[in-house]
Amino acid sequence: MKAIRNVLFVHADDNSLGPIFKAILQREISTDPVLATAGLRIDSAGFEATEGESLRQSARSALKTMGIQELDHTSKNVWLHQDLVRWADLILVPSLLEEDLLCLKFNEAWSKTLPVECYCGQYRTETRFHPGTTPRTEEELRAAADVFKRLFPHVINRLKDSYASALIAIGISMNQGAAIGTAYVAKRGKELQDFTEGNVLVIDRAGTLMFKDINEAVATSIINKFIQSPVITSNMQDIMNDFLKSLEGKTPGEQKWLASGLGAFKAVLARAKALICSRGRHSGEIAAKALRIPCISSCVGATERIATGQTIVVDAGRGEVYDASLLQNLH
Repeated sequence: MKAIRNVLFVHADDNSLGPIFKAILQREISTDPVLATAGLRIDSAGFEATEGESLRQSARSALKTMGIQELDHTSKNVWLHQDLVRWADLILVPSLLEEDLLCLKFNEAWSKTLPVECYCGQYRTETRFHPGTTPRTEEELRAAADVFKRLFPHVINRLKDSYASALIAIGISMNQGAAIGTAYVAKRGKELQDFTEGNVLVIDRAGTLMFKDINEAVATSIINKFIQSPVITSNMQDIMNDFLKSLEGKTPGEQKWLASGLGAFKAVLARAKALICSRGRHSGEIAAKALRIPCISSCVGATERIATGQTIVVDAGRGEVYDASLLQNLH
């Protein structure tokens, strides 16, 4: 599948609904690290627009109501823009009627035009905004925008599906969110000492870090580095009371050592942008949820496929990890 970099929305009238679709989708893109890193571009055009015509006042009011204050827009007449059709990797139209009108005029549009109403799973009349029933008033435009906003998740998933060549790891979403940052791969507890605040932590499982090459001295050093608090001491039990309650029946020495390892892991995780785990069902997932950071678990092979220092994009909602440089160079 060809990577989608350029999206064109075509409607009968491009000084109303087209700019609204464009503005809303651009706002979605700006908050999504995957789409923003890929450099996705959006434009709109109209069948019946006058070149250079200004945005209709009702559309400006609708955009303002939706919290979109600034929009630099002049409409186009798509019938005069063969190059615009060629520019687009994906052309979205409201309904099957617009698809027919567009594709009959431009043969090359057949392979890349998709009616937005198809995302509903069935052809519902409330998604149909035909040339003869173009929304004009602010209320009609807001209603149309609400329909499209409900369909945007499907549109965005289709866009991301086209970026499969930039995928480097896939797992299970444990906590929603997305992040872009430098990866740090830690396979042993002592390696947490070299973690840099703001990195994406990549591990096999939290237990591995707690039990391998870590003792109270190493754990204390890690905690003091990442948690700025005057109450931190070498006595890990003072800051791990909640965890120790779950260790009833274990020897005091074992309690202290286990608490040290978990304390060090949590101290590092609190400074991470996201957590990626190659294994699942462990305390790392619970800690990530508590800290409300994006988390992908059961991401098999993550510690081998991802390298320390590599810039990655984490889409925890879809359980996917992308190489940022590959996203930027998709064709």
